[in-house]
Amino acid sequence: MRLFEGKTVLITGATSGIGLATARRLAEGGAAIVCSARSRERLDRVVAELPGEGHLSLAFDAGREEEVINVGNTLKTAGRVLHGAVMCAGQHSLRPLQLSKATHFESSFAANVLSAFLCTKMTAKLAAKDGASIVWLSSAAALVGSAGEAAYAASKGALIAACRSIATELAPKGIRVNAVAPGVVETPMAESWLSRMSSEQREAIRARHLLGFGSAEDVASAIAFLISHESRWITGSCLTVDGGLTCH
Repeated sequence: MRLFEGKTVLITGATSGIGLATARRLAEGGAAIVCSARSRERLDRVVAELPGEGHLSLAFDAGREEEVINVGNTLKTAGRVLHGAVMCAGQHSLRPLQLSKATHFESSFAANVLSAFLCTKMTAKLAAKDGASIVWLSSAAALVGSAGEAAYAASKGALIAACRSIATELAPKGIRVNAVAPGVVETPMAESWLSRMSSEQREAIRARHLLGFGSAEDVASAIAFLISHESRWITGSCLTVDGGLTCH
């Protein structure tokens, strides 16, 4: 179904994992995708392979305010209006309490929270007259305890809390803001930290997911719903897409 025909959607972290799967899903639905990440070369490859037309690649660091402002000015000058945005840029960290430092919390919040805030602020300025839908990528780690994930979980929990406040603020402009909280999804980022575990530890984590580990496409489908008009009466919510991780 061409649910996104004539729509332009910004996706940060669009070169891998959930961001890439979401870019493909929305492009297949007719959307023009503004793909962003820090690697110009990888961005250009993604845009070249997306179905449809009107896609754009913008290499910038979503956690740096001056770069986000410059991108906003570029899009405004190009006459680009945003009907949606998906904030997938971020990082995962796994570090025990006694090995954690203040800088680890700062970097986690910069990558996961500040980037979403800055790009949401930019999207609100470029939003279509009839509004826009913004989706933040939280995590089930914000809802269930797991050793070594304090900084990561704190940043993802902050996204859920901030989502509700910003959704309230932007509702009069017709801009919806929601979050998704995935469980463990088989992406390069997840594989990076799972690979450091024993096979027993990995299987124990898988067993906590009633339906097993998910795929990036599973989360992209949920994001596509929140971006679409089908979810027009949903804002300030957090949708768990976690294979049953948080239900027991």
